[in-house]
Amino acid sequence: MTHEIKTTIQRIEAKPGQRLLVVSDIHGHLDRLIQLLRQMDYGGDDLLILVGDLIEKGPESLRVLQYVMDLAQRQPVYVSMGNVDLGRLLKVEDDSPEGVADWVGFLGWAERVWGGSLFHEMLADMGIPAGQVTGERAAEYRSHMLVQFHDELEFLRSRPTILTAGRYLFVHGGIPTEELQTLEGTDPAAYLKNDNFWSQGYAFQKYVVVTGHWPTCLYRADKEDVSPLFDRERQILCIDGGNGLKRGGQLNGIILPDCQTGIEGISWTGYDGFPLVEALEGQAGRDSCVHIQYFENQVELLEQKGDMALWRQISSGREFEGPVDWIYRDGERLHYSDYADTLLEVEPGNRLSVLQQTGAGYYCKKNGLIGWYRGMARPVKQELALLSGVPNREERHRRKRELAVYELLDRLGICFQRIDHAQANTMEACREVEEALGGAVVCKNLFLCNRQRTEFYLLMMPGDKLFKTRELSAQIGSSRLSFGEAVYMEKYLSVSPGSVSVMGLMHDTENRVQLLMDRDILRWEYFGCHPCMNTSTIRMRVGDLLEKFLPAVGHAPRYVDLKGTD
Repeated sequence: MTHEIKTTIQRIEAKPGQRLLVVSDIHGHLDRLIQLLRQMDYGGDDLLILVGDLIEKGPESLRVLQYVMDLAQRQPVYVSMGNVDLGRLLKVEDDSPEGVADWVGFLGWAERVWGGSLFHEMLADMGIPAGQVTGERAAEYRSHMLVQFHDELEFLRSRPTILTAGRYLFVHGGIPTEELQTLEGTDPAAYLKNDNFWSQGYAFQKYVVVTGHWPTCLYRADKEDVSPLFDRERQILCIDGGNGLKRGGQLNGIILPDCQTGIEGISWTGYDGFPLVEALEGQAGRDSCVHIQYFENQVELLEQKGDMALWRQISSGREFEGPVDWIYRDGERLHYSDYADTLLEVEPGNRLSVLQQTGAGYYCKKNGLIGWYRGMARPVKQELALLSGVPNREERHRRKRELAVYELLDRLGICFQRIDHAQANTMEACREVEEALGGAVVCKNLFLCNRQRTEFYLLMMPGDKLFKTRELSAQIGSSRLSFGEAVYMEKYLSVSPGSVSVMGLMHDTENRVQLLMDRDILRWEYFGCHPCMNTSTIRMRVGDLLEKFLPAVGHAPRYVDLKGTD
């Protein structure tokens, strides 16, 4: 049965001088949210306002939702509803045969288009691959999901349509009037999915209206720019940076010194997760000659030149050069991702986010504006700080599973240090982190299983060794080893792909996962691993792992000798 959802308004009482940090359209990108909050220096005294669309189009919708729920229990967090949030509720709450069939159809569509969805992640936590949700059992699986994730779905359901704080009003899509009493009790869809709100001509006097939903680059016909869009005269702020939707998208956050500050007092920052370079040469800017946007993105290939090609935009007939792999197909038709041939104005020392490096230069971003830099540049290393012990109160805007690792180590009397960093889900990404760990080597952690998926293994080995399935299989007497699927990672270790860690064994209370350890690790004094979250790394003694942590979580290692050769 579908429960009717009506427009509601929540008024926030903010203290004088209390900062408001505002973010929209997270779309399942937990790592970007955490990094953005770090950039904004988010602390326990700040008000955090999230303007809808927490979920979908990213890899960790469920974890974003759970993270926000946990954070809201500890700190002042206010979340309004987005159109995608509402859409998922309506999708799962229709228990008619037609509704269940539509839900099953959505699972297939979302896997093809997005690679998954909130429902896929919920099913994975239940130990159910989405491919099994067919036929007569679909209604049963859906019912189980509604029960197991009642709190998460109720959190989405109870979100207000509109938030107000002092001079500011926050709504996902946009509103037609400042007379809010006329909006209460109406269908919220019109204010959540209000496409192209900026261009509708509205102006406001009582409130500064802050919206997400529509990527700001779509409002800018002359350039590819994903920074927030401020209109001081009409008192409208649009802040959706196209995160999870646009190839050059980012997660934007705006900072209000207090709820009475005017637009002129607002600052902003963004996070995209792209590698950074520092420009070594200056470059004069040039406006775009060609700007490809979603609505007119059909092209034809004229000539390929290595990793670049000459294209013609069908609608305008204009020719342009652009990277080859920005293309995607719809049947026989070729479409180009949002793109502009702008030359960025760059000075030596400027930092640029690199979307792609080609033979033609860096296709990159400066303060949200996307274009080309043709000069020389060098990689920017992260500023990494080695910290000791459990995060203090001001640092606790972290995932629950990460905090659980720190708290367990603290209870066991294990001394550890930690580093926060950009997402590091490969050994290559961990190299920079290793330099700051002071002699600790980050282990390669592999989650494996047999062909029948009845035996599961967590392999710890030095990161510089190659993993050879045949070599390991011979030593443990298990043939046809393969990498374990995400559904089992979550079920047994409470980790996502890219965050596999020996620390996850604290969740394996039934000992379904056998720890395999390369004997070379025993020669180390210290090692590094993720605290079940790949935006942080901990450093601890190997002896404390063997003598304190593993006995406490009820696991003993089985040693193997891996050479990394056939």
